[in-house]
Amino acid sequence: MKRIVIISDLQMPLENRRAHTNLLNFIGDYVPDEVINIGDITDYTAPSRWSAGKRAEYGMSVRDEAAYTRRMHLDPFRKVYDGGYTLLGSNHGERPHKYLAERAPALADGDEYKEKNLLQLDDYGVRFEALRYDFAPSWTATHGHAKGISLSRIAGGTAMNAARLFQRNVVMGHTHRAGMVSETKGVGASKTLTGVEVGHLMDLRKAEYLGAARFANWQSAFGLFYVDGSNVQPSIIPVSRNGSFIVEGETFR
Repeated sequence: MKRIVIISDLQMPLENRRAHTNLLNFIGDYVPDEVINIGDITDYTAPSRWSAGKRAEYGMSVRDEAAYTRRMHLDPFRKVYDGGYTLLGSNHGERPHKYLAERAPALADGDEYKEKNLLQLDDYGVRFEALRYDFAPSWTATHGHAKGISLSRIAGGTAMNAARLFQRNVVMGHTHRAGMVSETKGVGASKTLTGVEVGHLMDLRKAEYLGAARFANWQSAFGLFYVDGSNVQPSIIPVSRNGSFIVEGETFR
């Protein structure tokens, strides 16, 4: 039996610090066979379209944000867990290099501002997959920002749209929603596709672009997958507002 923890959308430094600490403690205690981060590990606020022409565009640099992610996530993560860790490409991860390519294309011919290098992933033994990762039989992890994936307001619906597109079961982030949708078709109900969205680990109070009310149809959670040969059982672990969660009868808080 292989156990895989799947997380998404920390968007550091906008992360929920208590949930993040609890997650690190859980991973250190649980020692899963693999951890997959589906992307948006760093927010990269300055080059965001939400920051264009505003004070935030001239605030924290992408180097500062990357250093924060290394110091506050990758360093403590590797202190508690030395197993396989895969990070997927994402829209936030693409922001620095895309910003440079659009605003100063003469300087965008190098790889310095690509996420893998900003975060120094090789130094941490973190594998990087730019678009998708087939991590189990008939299952694909992808961030969810790729062209062709139709967005849904229903939790799990966007992942289901991706599953129809790929004709594989899909787990994704990007929507900040937590939900699971399955669809069965074929003669004798011969094929079932499942889409799973694993939520986010942000602190909504830090997301100033949402406005003063900080309202969003988002759910805080992460995923836990059990893989036994070709049998894959996905589950979603809800994270409460105070950052606590329950896994297999044990509370982490």
